Amino acid sequence: MKQVYFYDENKKFISYDVIDDTAEIPANATTVEPVDSNGVGLYDPTWNESTNSWNSLTEDEWKKKYTVPEVKPEPTQEEQAAAQQMLAVADLQGKVVTLTSTVDKLSKSNNELNATLAQIMLQNATNAKNGGK
Repeated sequence: MKQVYFYDENKKFISYDVIDDTAEIPANATTVEPVDSNGVGLYDPTWNESTNSWNSLTEDEWKKKYTVPEVKPEPTQEEQAAAQQMLAVADLQGKVVTLTSTVDKLSKSNNELNATLAQIMLQNATNAKNGGK
């Protein structure tokens, strides 16, 4: 039994098979394995009849030829709505923090005013008790 490597009309490698040792090698096949001198498979091997060997792309050429640019999917309407809701919630949270801070400042200011008013009222009561002196 022997292994044969098939190529298409453009001499591109397409498959391999095992045939009888006595069987004739098909016209679109060879017994030369499509590997480099280290036994490593080739990138997009093409049969070269004049050299009786396989030609190969470099790794960079292969990547350039076959790498498909990443397509980022469009968000669904539900995803867009959820994103808008998250933005609205974040905006509201920021406004709540601002309002809480304002209320705290106003409350502190109100307490200070009440303390000042109490001192004035006490002073007025004291003055009235002392005959306006």
